Amino acid sequence: MKKNIVIGGLSKSQREKELGKIKTKYSKKGYKFINYVDNGTLKSVAVFDVDDNILRKEKSQKLLLASGFFMLIALILYMRAS
Repeated sequence: MKKNIVIGGLSKSQREKELGKIKTKYSKKGYKFINYVDNGTLKSVAVFDVDDNILRKEKSQKLLLASGFFMLIALILYMRAS
């Protein structure tokens, strides 16, 4: 599956520097860099190829974190109400 990641920067050199950072960050996660499309300030996109299992794992981690956060809030509200 392909995933587009927006590369932000005012100048071309800033976007290229940001692209380097994003390539290293996402390659550690298992993403494979395909190409880079430079369309300007906030329209530049890096295209990565990602395995569906990696996306599923990331989504489940986010859901677990969010559910833990809501459980903590519920616990705090319950303790204040008692």
